[in-house]
Amino acid sequence: MTERGTDMVRGSVAPGFEPVRAAFEELFASGAETGASVAAYAGGTLVVDLWGGWADAARTRPWEPGTLSTVFSAGKPVAAMAVLRRIADGRIDLDAPIASYWTAFPHQTATVRHALSHQAGLPAAAVSEVAEILDSARFAAAIAATPLEWEPGTAFGEHALTYGTILGEILLGATGETVGEVVRTFGVDVHFGLSAADAARCAEVEHATPDWPERQLTGHGELWSRALGPVELLATEVVNGPLWRTGELPAVNCHATARGLAALYEALPRLLPAPLLAEALAPQAVGVDRLLEEDATWTLGWRRDGAWFGMGGIGGSSAGHDEALGYSLAYVTRRLGDHDRGDTMYDTLEAALRA
Repeated sequence: MTERGTDMVRGSVAPGFEPVRAAFEELFASGAETGASVAAYAGGTLVVDLWGGWADAARTRPWEPGTLSTVFSAGKPVAAMAVLRRIADGRIDLDAPIASYWTAFPHQTATVRHALSHQAGLPAAAVSEVAEILDSARFAAAIAATPLEWEPGTAFGEHALTYGTILGEILLGATGETVGEVVRTFGVDVHFGLSAADAARCAEVEHATPDWPERQLTGHGELWSRALGPVELLATEVVNGPLWRTGELPAVNCHATARGLAALYEALPRLLPAPLLAEALAPQAVGVDRLLEEDATWTLGWRRDGAWFGMGGIGGSSAGHDEALGYSLAYVTRRLGDHDRGDTMYDTLEAALRA
């Protein structure tokens, strides 16, 4: 017997945003969703705060307001924020060479700005084992030993797995802090490297289809296949495992609630001084992304599309802010599939705002 979406969804919406709740409920009623949360601010007010479904594959743990799930690349801007905070503090120079902080890094022309905007020339590392990727020191050493794909600053491509580790080594060398330690000072429910208590709040991810991991590596170019790492990295036993949850792989292993991610976008003016925030959100790399093989605009941590800036993660989670409509939205799911569910939330929220 299929549960009705209205039976599976909890939370609240402000008056005028009832269509967002109805659309969220329909995701569960149709079977497109099994466990997720969505939160949105408009005009500085939390107008959508919904969660529903199950936090585990056995369907014994209902999704709660504090349920965390891994959001993959939707966490890349969070890792960028950790570095931007220390740039704001004067402890990192945006245009200094990466090697001035990460002394083992051999590519002297690559700068912190290049690293933040996916221009550093290292979108893929020469690794073949999941264990090497999940070991911070080994993965950093592998990145440093990898030849450049292009001269830093002359091209760009999303640094799928390497992004957060490069930023982490910059931060560690400059301040002695990890990305997760800085993110914990933000005061939102967004994390890299979970404590035992927070790990107990995690949802178990599941694949929308049995062949989902394999499909992520096909249909794209050769660089994409190398950059995403071995397909085993997307296995449920890895992504639900202790190394993924408690370690730091800051390009992809962010864990968050939708409320926490949306709140982080609302907090940007509090976390960064206005001049640095303006520079961080300005286009840094525009054109054809060599990894994605499509037009893209990268800022210092976010992908920009007109008035919207944010980031989606493989599997369907997403978060971002629209400057024109004045909203921040985050969608967090444990069912790894496509982005149609989050897109529905964006479309429905925007329609409500324009009504």
